[in-house]
Amino acid sequence: MLAILSWIIFGLGAFICLLNFYLSFLRYPIHRLRGLSRESYHWSSGFPIIGSLMVAISLIGLHSQTGILPASIVLIAIDTGGIHWFAGSMIYYYFHDTKRT
Repeated sequence: MLAILSWIIFGLGAFICLLNFYLSFLRYPIHRLRGLSRESYHWSSGFPIIGSLMVAISLIGLHSQTGILPASIVLIAIDTGGIHWFAGSMIYYYFHDTKRT
């Protein structure tokens, strides 16, 4: 039962991680490749923290599965809604903010 629940949580978490990546990096270039204008594009936000957290929690039941740990690391790394992306962007803006005194 734990394995089934873990796979469901992993699947949903992986979907959210991939959706966040798509919304952050792929959606705008695809919009432009379709010949649409910059003005017609509307930014969409993903789901913060949820995807990475679900993938990490699913490792409780799936840690012994072959290949699941590398897949989880990749999914968590590309999840732009993850806490690590938030921390990284705050550090970046702290050091690159031109308005600081």
